[in-house]
Amino acid sequence: MRMAKLHATHPPAPASRLPVRDAGFSLIELLLVLLIFSVLTGAALTLVVNAYKTLQSRLSSSTALDRGLRAVNQMSREIRMAGFPSDKSFTTTAVTSYPGIVAIPFVTASAYDLKFEADTDSDGRVEQIEYVLASGAETIIRRRTLKNLNGSLATTTLVSTLFLDHVQNQTLSQPLFSWDLDPSSSRPFPQNIQTVYVNAILKPVGEQGGTAANVTLVAACQRMNP
Repeated sequence: MRMAKLHATHPPAPASRLPVRDAGFSLIELLLVLLIFSVLTGAALTLVVNAYKTLQSRLSSSTALDRGLRAVNQMSREIRMAGFPSDKSFTTTAVTSYPGIVAIPFVTASAYDLKFEADTDSDGRVEQIEYVLASGAETIIRRRTLKNLNGSLATTTLVSTLFLDHVQNQTLSQPLFSWDLDPSSSRPFPQNIQTVYVNAILKPVGEQGGTAANVTLVAACQRMNP
């Protein structure tokens, strides 16, 4: 019997393998991704901030318009009543005895200060009303003082209030008040004023970046009792 030759068996040599890259990103790729993400995030944030500023500016302008309209409407109503009641409303004897029952149309008038008399609340008492925007100020002050029956003014002002703030007329050198005169009147200035024009320039409050434009309100106040 022939003995079979024993051959040592060796496992086949493994096939050569191609180099395989490790899983994951390289440092350069991570930095590139972070850069792109930062640019996109910055652009989105800029859009959001600009939109917020625009919204705030519009809201601020709207608020300035609302508060300005309320103030100018009140000024217009009261200025139109200047000189009421007049001496034509009473007998000569009554006016002589009680000169305080008659309202002087306009006491003083300048670009930033208007003072007149009227029975603005229809209570039978004449008051002197003054609207003044002091030099360099941004606030209109309203003063109300009662007129006594003898024609003198009460020693104490009834009301002195901050009427309207953030007014830019003084800052921009623009008059707050102007007027037309009555050509047929024999009264001296300022009692011969026929129509007062209120031109209030307001700065919106709380705007972001100061981009909101000023709000300008104009009213023509023709006297009801010329």
